[in-house]
Amino acid sequence: MKNSTNLPQNISNTLFSKLFTSIKKLPYAVGQAFSFKRNVSEIKTLRKTTKVIMLIMLIATFATFILGHDFSFAGWIGLVTSTAVVLNLILVDQGRLTNYSWGALGCAVWLIIALNNRLIGDIASQTFYLVMQFVGISVWNNKIEQQTDKQELVSRSFSWLEGLFWLVVTITIYLIVLFFSKQLNGTQVYLDATLLPLGIVGMVLMTYGYRSQWVAWIALDGINVVIWFNQLQISSPASTSMFILQIIMLINAMYGAYLWFFGQKEAKK
Repeated sequence: MKNSTNLPQNISNTLFSKLFTSIKKLPYAVGQAFSFKRNVSEIKTLRKTTKVIMLIMLIATFATFILGHDFSFAGWIGLVTSTAVVLNLILVDQGRLTNYSWGALGCAVWLIIALNNRLIGDIASQTFYLVMQFVGISVWNNKIEQQTDKQELVSRSFSWLEGLFWLVVTITIYLIVLFFSKQLNGTQVYLDATLLPLGIVGMVLMTYGYRSQWVAWIALDGINVVIWFNQLQISSPASTSMFILQIIMLINAMYGAYLWFFGQKEAKK
């Protein structure tokens, strides 16, 4: 009976201990993610196929910027965003910790673009993503340190019941965001409202190394292609760069899904 009585306290102490340890290690983890030396090393050691895809994505990004003739402040912000997102995505594909350094940069500048376009769902999404970059740095660093392979995060899978839970979470958040988007007179509210719930689910699953994250990312990127195509029709700020970026992200999400489902070993639960 004594052990049973102390069980909640023991669980609480364990969770607090883990949280304290993660916070204590965060400066080191952030230093690793933003390390110039580690960034160079992790890009150099990517698979040949991944490097080819990265090169194509970067060429497409810069070509779109030059051919679009949008050399305004918003245009340059779009270029920086696209470049950071490409490098972030490529490094996520192979489970590299340094993806978060580019992810943080990409989220910050993307947030500026979303504000200029009054995309309420996108603004909420990018704010959430920015915070989650640092949560992800802490979790990924701890998990990679516990693995035999210290270079690449090993993927995990979950049950159908857990999948159903995340589906319900996605729909619930969508309805909440849709309500507020309508109240705030957002743009393309029905499509835009999908971005935050899909982003939340994708980021949480990504943070804890679940390969099913790619289902959320593929859905989100496909919707983003439609949203930015519509923005392109009205010549909104940085719309050309962002539209091409969405296509690039969708293609990359499919490649990332292939690697995480078939190209990596699965972590033991």
